[in-house]
Amino acid sequence: MTFDAGTLVTVALACVAVVVWLVRLEGRVNGKATTDQVATVSAQIGATAAIVASLQAKDASHDNTRDEVIRLQEQIKHLTNLIERLLPAPSSHRKTGE
Repeated sequence: MTFDAGTLVTVALACVAVVVWLVRLEGRVNGKATTDQVATVSAQIGATAAIVASLQAKDASHDNTRDEVIRLQEQIKHLTNLIERLLPAPSSHRKTGE
């Protein structure tokens, strides 16, 4: 079976067209994959930002709690000093019933 020049040119052009179509299709698939990857990374960045904000809020709460505990300790010291000044010191000798 022999092919003439016109048939060979037509088959060659069809092969080139198929190769070009496949390259463009691969580019679209890669572009879609890249878009999906960007969306995934963006979602991960958003989740990470939410976690960081949560940790910062917990840290601020911890600082506030620490400050409140220090304030309470100072108040307890002050009240203890007041009680010690107002109450007489306990005597070291107890009187036994005579």
